[in-house]
Amino acid sequence: MPIIKLPFSMIAVIKANFNAHITDLLLAGCTDELDARNEAYKVFECAGAVETVVFANRIIETKQYDCVVVIGAIIKGDTDHYEYVCQYVTQGFATIAATKLTPVIFGILTTQNEALAYERAAIDKMNKGQEFAKTAMEMIESFKSL
Repeated sequence: MPIIKLPFSMIAVIKANFNAHITDLLLAGCTDELDARNEAYKVFECAGAVETVVFANRIIETKQYDCVVVIGAIIKGDTDHYEYVCQYVTQGFATIAATKLTPVIFGILTTQNEALAYERAAIDKMNKGQEFAKTAMEMIESFKSL
């Protein structure tokens, strides 16, 4: 559980459950970093990367969070589905970024294969989840300085 400090910022972390063997690792890296810095956060889960777009938009509408971190993994398969999912998610978050005032950290891995996804998610490798958390904290501080 995060330690809440006052005045505090609240971070929403959305984890897509599709490719959970990857997103669980990213989430662990993200929350470990937030815990280490005593940052307040709440974790939400949804079905997959596509669903994170509407979920993030809904969370932003609540006005309860200073930043949203979105965690997902889109891994290329044998069909064109990968391309469509990547396009939808990327365009969705581009629209949110252009129309909302809450920073959204795009923590959606888009990799050509499982091995590349694991390399970016494993705790003992380059776990990008830690980077997502650090970026969220940096954006909150940047927004506070405006």
